[in-house]
Amino acid sequence: MLVVNKTGISLLIFTILLITFTGCNSPAEPAIDFELSLLQYNNNIGSSDLRFHNDLNGHPVIINFWYPSCPPCREEIDILEATYKKYMNQGLVIVGIQSLVLDSIEDGKDFVNEFGITYPVGADIGSDIQLKYKVIGFPTTFFINKDHQVIRKWSGLLDNEQLQEFALEILE
Repeated sequence: MLVVNKTGISLLIFTILLITFTGCNSPAEPAIDFELSLLQYNNNIGSSDLRFHNDLNGHPVIINFWYPSCPPCREEIDILEATYKKYMNQGLVIVGIQSLVLDSIEDGKDFVNEFGITYPVGADIGSDIQLKYKVIGFPTTFFINKDHQVIRKWSGLLDNEQLQEFALEILE
């Protein structure tokens, strides 16, 4: 019979929460392919639709799941845009995937315009991509290397230092 005191239970709960709600750097696994209709035409993609494996083959990619009324999503958007501009000439692509659970596509378009987002952004109609990537909280960000292996998943708000570190990790 296993006997666990209050300290042991607290430590177990803390460990589970730490693994669940922070970045996990687990062994690389293949990124799941998806197709996304973009909220606005993006010249870097050259089309109004993005096909992940076809259009971004050979590029390191940051996939950010968000929704417009999410306070932490709004807070990290400026550093995502700045990171995209800083590293796009090195091949980095950021893809924003809007959840439609609480907000509309129009809300997403307004969000893109409000923040001047220049990287590809689309709405996850039917939550298919969110389900494939097993996203349960927002924002959630995936860091994918040029071989399209998921190197890191981060659930929750990223700060600039973390984002820069993780971006450099997939640019190597």
